[in-house]
Amino acid sequence: MNEVAIRSNIPSEHEMQVFQLMAGQAIASKMYANNFKDASGVLMVILAARELGVQPLQALNGGLNLINGKVEISARMMGALIRRSGHKFKTTQISNTGCTIVGIRGDTGETQSASFTVAEAQQAGLVKAGGGWTKWPSDMCYARALSRLARQLFQDVIGIGYVEGEIQESNAAVVVPFEAYDLPVDNTLEELERSFDAFTVTIPDEDRPLFGKYISVVTKHTKWSGQQLMEEFLKDTEATREKFNKWKEKNPV
Repeated sequence: MNEVAIRSNIPSEHEMQVFQLMAGQAIASKMYANNFKDASGVLMVILAARELGVQPLQALNGGLNLINGKVEISARMMGALIRRSGHKFKTTQISNTGCTIVGIRGDTGETQSASFTVAEAQQAGLVKAGGGWTKWPSDMCYARALSRLARQLFQDVIGIGYVEGEIQESNAAVVVPFEAYDLPVDNTLEELERSFDAFTVTIPDEDRPLFGKYISVVTKHTKWSGQQLMEEFLKDTEATREKFNKWKEKNPV
């Protein structure tokens, strides 16, 4: 059983006391004043890190962040989680115009390639003067390509986490209700990912960590690729929600 599944249960009372003490000390130290307003934000990052099997200080010192109630994972941490879980990935092409990464699952041997280009970022309106996409285009492409690969091939490793920068970028875009994301017959992978992200946002905040575990369970049972899972989940979102709720009742945390 992987680390994410092991750590998806509710923390013990003792753990919570330790985490709360750590959160209070982190705020008192003023080391994280630029990132957190109070101890509750630090505590949420620590709890999110626990779900992913990441040590608290690794999370607080650049590994994870919590933005608008969503977990953001640094590209370095995302790569470390994938490798720690026994999987492999290799950058086959990287430049200031794009990046391609190939991943191989350690359990099934499934191989998949994912790419992201500056042209895609421009098309999505992400490239702004003086922003990260103009200063470090190759790094930004690498992070987004790795995130895309993780969602397609290693979703049981990262849960529903986002790679650094994605949340701010999505907040800058026009917010469209989920009903507007009905899948076309010939949908592209980008549209599919956007639709799936919109669906996961409709899952209550308190259920999202458990929903990540549910994705892991379904993936292992069906052997679906990331794209297949998204397609199946989005065929009938109400049925998906109902199946998740039934699973949740049988698997209380």
